[in-house]
Amino acid sequence: MVKTLVLVRHGAPEATSESGADLDRRLTPSGARSLQAAMPRVMSLLGDDAEAEVWSSPAVRALETAEIVADALGVEDIEVRQSLYAQSLPAFFAELEAAQASCVVAVGHAPFVDQAAARLLGSCPSFGKGASAAISLPEGPGGHGTLRWFVAGPETTSWEELAVVEREVAFAASDLLSRAVAFLDRPEDPERLLAFRVEIRRVRSLLQFIEPWQTKKQNRRSEHVLKELQVASARLRALDILSQSAADLVESGELGTNSLLPTACAKERSLECASLLALMRKRHAKKALAKLADDLAHLTWRSKVVARGLAPEDFQAHFDAEFAKLDEDLFGMDLRDGDAVYSARRDAKEMHYVAERLGAVLGEERAQTSAYMDEIQRELGALSDAWSNRRLAEEYAKSPRFRGVRADLGVVARDQAELVSALTSGIQRMEAGERGESESARDAAAPSEASPLADDVRDAEGAPAPAAGHDEEE
Repeated sequence: MVKTLVLVRHGAPEATSESGADLDRRLTPSGARSLQAAMPRVMSLLGDDAEAEVWSSPAVRALETAEIVADALGVEDIEVRQSLYAQSLPAFFAELEAAQASCVVAVGHAPFVDQAAARLLGSCPSFGKGASAAISLPEGPGGHGTLRWFVAGPETTSWEELAVVEREVAFAASDLLSRAVAFLDRPEDPERLLAFRVEIRRVRSLLQFIEPWQTKKQNRRSEHVLKELQVASARLRALDILSQSAADLVESGELGTNSLLPTACAKERSLECASLLALMRKRHAKKALAKLADDLAHLTWRSKVVARGLAPEDFQAHFDAEFAKLDEDLFGMDLRDGDAVYSARRDAKEMHYVAERLGAVLGEERAQTSAYMDEIQRELGALSDAWSNRRLAEEYAKSPRFRGVRADLGVVARDQAELVSALTSGIQRMEAGERGESESARDAAAPSEASPLADDVRDAEGAPAPAAGHDEEE
């Protein structure tokens, strides 16, 4: 005979199912996560009632809730009861009367769970989504019950932000796989290479941002695949930038129209591209990225995150700390240091991609920094590309494959050195102007230091003003 009945309302469901059928509505990701965090603690309140049976409505949202309850209780089987979906009190209580288990946990819907509790108790708190009530039935289901405990449904807010982040990371990983396939289909196209590398950086940026909360194993596994591809494709991208600069110099007339440098660059690109493709085939890059996309479609979080979730403030505070660090690095950066410029540009890109993709979590004000960060990385990008072109031109001038175009490479190196100087001066002037405007605005807003009590203030006779606390006659 059933001596304990636990009524559970299903967790937070999606508004509509893909099929449009009510039976097929699932729990939302945040609804499922909140139950997974709460139910072990809730069901532990049953104490020694180990012989529990778990019943469920056939609706998917109820079955998913029942699975979480069963896991918390260590119960393997779930019994589907149509009475719970039909919300038939007579049929449900008849089934309880026939049950042999001493404890039944029934997962159903509102208002049925409220009505069942009211029939046994006379009154009971209203069941929100995910709420549970344990009722003692000393005389069985046909008698009056006593409320042992009632637990309100868990809040889902702390898990809603996780769902947003999970969705954005999954989308980015899927986009990366598409870009990789497009590049492998036409590797001779520089734009496809660029799009592929942009997606690598975007996914890496998101993973680096969530690293404090993601499990180390998954984060490191993903980072290994992404970094390897980014490093492997970097030289080909640098060669594309150099090739474009050489073409621009031909067009401007600084290199003759009969210059062989563009042709030499094209041949070098073909060799570098073949090397990259061979490496990607050896590393099974397409398969690895497909596996990565599947892996990142299900982010794994650290145990503390699973237990408590994350609030918007957690993400926002982390973003603010990263933004402040970048701002400090930019303020003290030596623009003549090519490596420092490259690192600052990389960090600005990361902040740009994070603000761009996680704006719904970070809030409108932080999301708007995406455009600002993009502007910074573009300014630094022009400088970084000029540094890269100069170095690559000087390197290729020593290569036998560029023997016939060494003079033209010298022109490129000198042109890019001049561009570095011009860009550096331009950025410094712009920063100086911004600092001047900021200081002027601050001075205008601040109280004047030349107050009537200051030593340099004079009276009408030209004598020093009297000191504070003294009469003029003294």
